[in-house]
Amino acid sequence: MDNVEKCIPANPDISGIGVRAAIYAQNLLCFLPVILYLWDGEISLDELAGIQDQSTGMLAIAFAILITTASLAAGSSPTVSNYHAAIVLDLSWMNNTSTWIWFILYVYERSKAKYKPVIATWSAWRTTFWATVYTYLLGPEPAGIQDYESNEGEGSDETRKIWIQKVVQRACRSAWWSTPMTPLRRLVRLILAAPVLSLGSIHLSLMAAIGIWLWHNPVRFGKPIDRCTPMLTVFGASASFNSAPLRIFSLTMYSLLLVPGLNLLPPFAFFLSLHISYNYVRTRYHTTTKKRIKLVRHFSTLEFHAFSSLISSLLLTPS
Repeated sequence: MDNVEKCIPANPDISGIGVRAAIYAQNLLCFLPVILYLWDGEISLDELAGIQDQSTGMLAIAFAILITTASLAAGSSPTVSNYHAAIVLDLSWMNNTSTWIWFILYVYERSKAKYKPVIATWSAWRTTFWATVYTYLLGPEPAGIQDYESNEGEGSDETRKIWIQKVVQRACRSAWWSTPMTPLRRLVRLILAAPVLSLGSIHLSLMAAIGIWLWHNPVRFGKPIDRCTPMLTVFGASASFNSAPLRIFSLTMYSLLLVPGLNLLPPFAFFLSLHISYNYVRTRYHTTTKKRIKLVRHFSTLEFHAFSSLISSLLLTPS
């Protein structure tokens, strides 16, 4: 224990048990209002806005931690080691949970909406996301999109072709890129449409930039640790900080999250796959259960009639 304490310089502001316990508790308590809101099986727009405010506050703290770490690791006299920077990145993954709490509730709310609910299929959600991005970047929805969204999001191929043609034609005719301020305004409009997702995406990009900076050359990052090589725990297994596979894996993961906007696609795909798979299994289970109940009732009716016929024949048969 003494060797470990002499090897890695102490930094209780990052690795202290109180700091880490506070972050763990804060992220776990974020699920409490979610449980309360889901108690009645419905999510109102006011409840969704409340989760958005909560998630925004959590992301603000996450930004402060990352920016502070980057500033302390830069310069000629850094005060943060590569070991503590790795701890900050691990905590940042947890802090980004707030983004996906809001997204999961948003998916639930849209699935249960009274007006145009989105069914649990990939085509329906792909149409929903594309229509939202198109509306905020290029203007109102083109004629025909309502027809495409009808029939539970499963528009015909002909309708889809017409819709795509109108999208391309409007984009070609539009002069939104020719005016200097228009692209910026439309981009700001898209960002403000879902501020939690926007902040979460920027947070992922900042986290990815620091992660690439760290794992590009871990030995030269921040305050050097000369007397030993720190060990990290990855999926329950210990790995050396100088491990080549760990470095390649980390660089790959952070590279996928570097570009804002695009770094939301992998989490989107993951959580939507859970949502769609759950509803598919649930629907199949209910369908199978209904068929079994109907079959049991049918056989019960046959047995009852057969038993009634047997009793009647015994009663009517002369002795």
